[in-house]
Amino acid sequence: MARDKVSRNTTPTNLASLIRGLYGRVARQLKVDPSYVSRVARGERRSDEIEASLERELRRIMAMVKTKRSSGRKSTGKAASRKPKKKTKV
Repeated sequence: MARDKVSRNTTPTNLASLIRGLYGRVARQLKVDPSYVSRVARGERRSDEIEASLERELRRIMAMVKTKRSSGRKSTGKAASRKPKKKTKV
């Protein structure tokens, strides 16, 4: 059974979903093992390149979260309660 490719443009609804796979994504970008990325993140190993990549990925995730939160806010006031008028054919 073939698997369909998953679009990476969809934004998950919560932070945990965004963080999941972080080490794997960074490891793929740098062609290293995810366990090594994990060790660098925990401070057991040192790699400036991996640390920079982790920071970039976390900034990207936080930007996605901020975008998601700001676009999900409900506006208040009269404009929000108005229904669009239906167009009639003449």
